Amino acid sequence: MSDSDPPPPVQPSLPWRMTSTALMGCVSMLTRGFMYGLNDLEVRGLDGLLGVLERRKTQGRERGLLTVCNHVAVLDDPLIWGILPFRYAFDSANMRWGLGAHDICFKNK
Repeated sequence: MSDSDPPPPVQPSLPWRMTSTALMGCVSMLTRGFMYGLNDLEVRGLDGLLGVLERRKTQGRERGLLTVCNHVAVLDDPLIWGILPFRYAFDSANMRWGLGAHDICFKNK
C-alpha cells in the first residue's frame, strides 16, 4: 500500500453489510435447527458468553473477543451462532466467520 492510496474504510459498504447480515442470519437459523432439532444439545457457559457480547455493545467494541473451539474446522463459528439466542442471529457486527471476517481478512483492500 503506497502513501497515495486511501486508507481502507472503517466500516464495509452497505451492500456488504446487508449481504453479511442476511447470510449470517440464515446460516445461524439453519445451524440452530440442526443443533437443537437433530441433536441432544448441552451448552455450558452460555451466560458468560452472552454477558461479554452485551458488554461489548455498550463499550463500543473497544475490547476484543476471543473464542476458542476444540475442533480444527471452519464450521466452529457458524455452529457457535446456532447456540446463541435468536436476537443475535442478524447481528453481523458481533459475529465472525474465520474465513471472511472483513476487519481481519481484507486489511489491504
